[in-house]
Amino acid sequence: MSVSTDGNGSAMSRAPWMQFWGDDFMSSTLGWSACERGAYLILLWAAWQGDGLPADPERVFRIDPDIRAAWPLLESKFPVGPDGRRRNARQESERVKAEKFLRDKAAAGRASAAARQQNGNSRPTPVATDAPTESQQEGNHSLSLSLSLSPSLPQSHNSISLNGSAVEPDSSVNDPKPNRRATIPQAALDALWLKFPRKVGKKKAMALLDKGVREIMEDIEHDEPTDALIYMGERIDALAHKHRTTDPKFIPHPATWLSQGRYLDPEETA
Repeated sequence: MSVSTDGNGSAMSRAPWMQFWGDDFMSSTLGWSACERGAYLILLWAAWQGDGLPADPERVFRIDPDIRAAWPLLESKFPVGPDGRRRNARQESERVKAEKFLRDKAAAGRASAAARQQNGNSRPTPVATDAPTESQQEGNHSLSLSLSLSPSLPQSHNSISLNGSAVEPDSSVNDPKPNRRATIPQAALDALWLKFPRKVGKKKAMALLDKGVREIMEDIEHDEPTDALIYMGERIDALAHKHRTTDPKFIPHPATWLSQGRYLDPEETA
């Protein structure tokens, strides 16, 4: 996996996805053969992964044997830039957008983690009292009134007896954060699992993956999981890159890495 740097000089993983505008592609290759279009797509992806193409055409031809025949059409699509690499102008503009997206999500994750840590350290210690204060009684009365007036959560549902135990009511009812109830595609979670460099403890890790994706959705204030899944995939890719030469027994278990919220840890992007 290739790595670029952000505006502060910190390493960040390159986006594993690329915006593809089908209509523009078809119109710009009008009259090309299927082989020529296929060679163009191969070079676009190679340039995306490799931060451009080599200036020497012979090195470009090594990417795929069909590129040589299509090169008269393709060469103008990848002019040589000042840094000695061939680049596609439209692709580079999309690259800037993609890397800004990743930087923004990484910054949001770090800010959210710092805020949660600060809030966790500043929680007041509960103090026992012999009797509720007047304000507490007032608050309890308001809660009771609210529950009794809610058609979906009557007062009798304030607690439910289950095998003799008191259980809190379902917090998903009228939840102001709809992402808590969003459906995370199982196939997407399975794909994230396959990215981990050490695949142990799958059952627990899958539950924590679902929880982590929902947490990221809350951080970015989005009720659709797509962006959160992309972000999580980037963090796991960074973990795999970091441990690409590590002895497997020293690579953290997925469940450990997830439970510690390491996907919000900037060190994992190095």
